[in-house]
Amino acid sequence: MFRGVSSRVFAAWREGVFRPLVSRPILLEYARVLAYPKFRLPTERIRSLLEVGFLPFVETVEVKSRPRVVREDPPDDEFLACAVAGRADFLVSGDAHLLALRTHEGIPIVAPAAFLQVLDRASKAPG
Repeated sequence: MFRGVSSRVFAAWREGVFRPLVSRPILLEYARVLAYPKFRLPTERIRSLLEVGFLPFVETVEVKSRPRVVREDPPDDEFLACAVAGRADFLVSGDAHLLALRTHEGIPIVAPAAFLQVLDRASKAPG
């Protein structure tokens, strides 16, 4: 399901290079998207993907407040809320509305390619 740069970010995640954050609303959004006809995934497969292939490898955070920042696409605010609640180092997204913000409450918002550059620099840093 991941191609190009996203597949490299996914591989780094699965290798334990970083640990993504997720909140309940984001998890529900992922389940909704995986149910799109283009993926042709039965409900049990979606459940398995999330429960076995996803949840054990992420940190679930509880979001207590949601900002109202992205007027053009309010559901994007869930990602900002999750990043803040989990004290994320980065918010990685391909979403144009989020990327246009560049930062939120001190958290850089970067495209997957920029995040790969950060990971690459970190892997080459001494220490």
